[in-house]
Amino acid sequence: MGGIVDYKAVLADLRAHLPPGAGGGAAGVRRGSLRWLETQMRARGAGATAVRNIIYRDIGTAADRETLRAILAELAAEVGRPLPAAPAAPASTPLPAELELLGRSKKRAYRQFLAGVRAGRAPRLIVTGRAGAGKTVLLDSLDVTLRESGLVVKRLFLSGDVAGLLGLEAAPGTSYAQLAAAQSQAVRRAFPASGTLLVRVTDDLAFAGGPPRSADGSAVSAARWAAEHLLHAAPPGLAVLLALELASADDLRAVSPAAPPPEVIALHPPTPAEARGYLMARLGVPRAEADLLVAETGRHLDRLSLLVRLRGGGAGTDGPQLLTDPDIRRLAAATAALEASTPHAPAAAWSPELLRAALGAELRQLPPHARALLAGSDALGWTPTPALRAAWTGVGRAARAGALARLAGLSAAGEGEGRPVRLAALAALEDWPALAAQVRAHPDDARWLPPLWPAIRHGAADEARDDLAGAVVRHHAGRGEYHDSGLRDALFTLLEAARPTVRAWARVKLAESSLEAGNMDAAAEQLAHPDVSGLLSAAAPARGPWAVAACADALLLRAALARWAGDLDAATRDSADPRAAVGGPRAWLWRGLIAKDAGRWDEALGALASVPPSSPLLSARARYQEGDLRLRLGQPAAALTALRDAAARLETAGAGDEERARVLARSATALRRLGRVQEAHVTLGRALALLPPDPRRHADHVPRARLLSEALPVLLALGRPDDALAASVQALALLGGRSARPAEVQYRQRRTRYRVALVYLTRGLGGAYLQPLLGPARDHPDLRQARSLLDGLIDQPVTSSDRDGILLFDMHLSRALADPDPAVALTSVDRALALAAHPYEQAQARAMRAEVQVRLGRPADALAELNRAHALLRRVQPGLGDAPDPGLQAQLLTLEATATLADDGPQTLRWLRAALADPALAPFHAGVWRALGRALEEDEKGWALLRELHGPRTDALTHLRPGDALWLLELGEEGSGLPEAWD
Repeated sequence: MGGIVDYKAVLADLRAHLPPGAGGGAAGVRRGSLRWLETQMRARGAGATAVRNIIYRDIGTAADRETLRAILAELAAEVGRPLPAAPAAPASTPLPAELELLGRSKKRAYRQFLAGVRAGRAPRLIVTGRAGAGKTVLLDSLDVTLRESGLVVKRLFLSGDVAGLLGLEAAPGTSYAQLAAAQSQAVRRAFPASGTLLVRVTDDLAFAGGPPRSADGSAVSAARWAAEHLLHAAPPGLAVLLALELASADDLRAVSPAAPPPEVIALHPPTPAEARGYLMARLGVPRAEADLLVAETGRHLDRLSLLVRLRGGGAGTDGPQLLTDPDIRRLAAATAALEASTPHAPAAAWSPELLRAALGAELRQLPPHARALLAGSDALGWTPTPALRAAWTGVGRAARAGALARLAGLSAAGEGEGRPVRLAALAALEDWPALAAQVRAHPDDARWLPPLWPAIRHGAADEARDDLAGAVVRHHAGRGEYHDSGLRDALFTLLEAARPTVRAWARVKLAESSLEAGNMDAAAEQLAHPDVSGLLSAAAPARGPWAVAACADALLLRAALARWAGDLDAATRDSADPRAAVGGPRAWLWRGLIAKDAGRWDEALGALASVPPSSPLLSARARYQEGDLRLRLGQPAAALTALRDAAARLETAGAGDEERARVLARSATALRRLGRVQEAHVTLGRALALLPPDPRRHADHVPRARLLSEALPVLLALGRPDDALAASVQALALLGGRSARPAEVQYRQRRTRYRVALVYLTRGLGGAYLQPLLGPARDHPDLRQARSLLDGLIDQPVTSSDRDGILLFDMHLSRALADPDPAVALTSVDRALALAAHPYEQAQARAMRAEVQVRLGRPADALAELNRAHALLRRVQPGLGDAPDPGLQAQLLTLEATATLADDGPQTLRWLRAALADPALAPFHAGVWRALGRALEEDEKGWALLRELHGPRTDALTHLRPGDALWLLELGEEGSGLPEAWD
């Protein structure tokens, strides 16, 4: 319902005709009174508070007006009085909610200006009012309505210095009159040819630092300038609405004394009741919350309407207009600085701590209309709304720099989110020396530099650029990302440096990238460059940080090349060179690697342990190498601890997915060796998830192929040989593509084919690939295939590298296990024993020798070998306080029980039960008892032995083979070891 009705007069007339004493059903409430009307409104679901606003202020929604009119119509019919018809507003111009609810002056200005435009006139109108009176809301409402009607509308927002906005150009020394003319010409260029011009002008209007000027060159107020140059200078046919702060009538009259002064409508901020009713109607909030919001927004209509739009999911208003509000201006500057300071995580939400740092205050100290420009919560983080993002374009350089300076002052200590933000803020401020100093003080902070590198590349210069480029190179090189475009760009930046020592360091890094790609010749060629070779051959020690670092890295790189070539003596000399010691953690890591390859186990463990935790990536790699070495030495529990520590450090340090996946895969191997096969399978799944299939034709598929190859023994330990075969086909297909690491590919192919042989071996033995493993009594097609594959691999020429030697040792042991002829198997074991490099490998070979002696029917010889193996196994764990390899222990216990079962079966089984009490052996119990069941079935007294040990319980199992009865009875005795028959 539209139009204006004198409800006050209507109500007085109706009351005069009500019979005396007319009641309304509630004690003390007279029919027709305001309280009675409020009760009636409430009963019909309308707002009771709307009654007084509609009657006394003509403020209220169309729905509330309609309900009140219906109540009054019923009252009029009751007393026989006519109800005056309300003039309807044009159906095509419904009042916007902000104007419907808030004040007659705004409705009058809206209707009057809109009617003039629609009638084809060119109305000229000035509205004035202090901040929050509703000028912007009025302009927004007119803008939307006129555009929806298909009319041409142009908006101008003239606040602060508008010289750039209007394209004002004035040379130094220009006279005041010329400046005034230039201001007039600039604004005329902004006039549209026709239609409507809606202009908001604030009192701080300025032009290139100068004041607004009248046509005669005199300085005038912003209001007078706008009336003169916008309202009166507008071309005929252009409708103009000018929204000003409180303007002087004399100023407006002085613009054109001969002409009548322009019409001015004063707007007033909403009353507390109006503001409260507006919020309750638009947001659906209770009165108490509405009162609180009104108090916090100060009855500022622009803020109230913005709050309503944002809370209702609207887009808000234009960004530059938002910036007239000081609180929003402060928030926009802070969040624009935050956006520039979080390039490492562009989609992440900001924590309350980061917002506090950028604002210099708590977010809750901002009023609700400003807070509504952020979405989220303290718990989930805060993100900018589209309206706030739009406002960033209008943030001044000084305001943004102030927020950036606060972010750059975040503490550099700790591992929190402040570290990367501090770096990015320094980059946004272009304070390159401070950024370089931060990275020098905290080298691991280089992980946050890659997103900043383009800005560094084009902004920094001289030593700061060299230092930051070096940090970028070290970061990527440390993660093995030698083909990253950022690393290549930073590296070639350093090759163009003015200082020769910087160029020498860059050449060493080029050599390092060649070594990583398996291109040893290219790496040696870079080391032979005069810039590098001169440093290495100089009699005097290298001076300066770049020269010292280049010399140390070159020596370590030369040691790596010698290690690759199998010259461990040369590798040891270079890595032990005092000049390499300045490499710090890297030098200790390389010394550990070389000592590991050279078989100096204690030295290797000591060097690896010397890599400090203060270098997360390098210490993680040292822990990985330690875990790998402990696995080789037969210490799987200690290895698992080291590998899990490495995985945690890599994640903290932000290492690449390939490196993290490699550590997880090795952890899975340790878990398998401990008998924790399901955990191993889950861990390998996590590793494979880090390196999903890559469909790109020229991608490096070696890392995923390596994981699939590592998965084969785990699948075999789970008793899934068919799945293992499928995985081997996938791995070999990936290894068949092109790669920049041909030597690595050849080794991985050889190792994967060995594991294919293990698949056939496991299937031929008829169990899972989990110790104890006993050789076959008869041949099988799968065993023949395993032997064929192993013989072909063993006969291939290989390098003398450490890993090829380990693989050959494993092949000989597997070859012995695959042969049903114990005499031939013994030959394979002896070849493995000759290759054994440490006590654990010797213990493995002795255990396999004992297994073959058992098959040969030589229990005494078998026991002798087992005694040697036990002695060797005790040497595996000196001072570690860790149990020896439980899988090998299970193998030794099984073989010893098998060799002595014929002598005293009951005593042997009781001894075995006691020996298996170690919790570490629990995963191997089923295999031990099944293997011993095979030996039991060769003894005609098997059932008698079972009855002696288990009594009447044996009678219920006589339909089974004795071997099956043994493992069922023994695992049942343990309580939790017997598998469920139905899951």
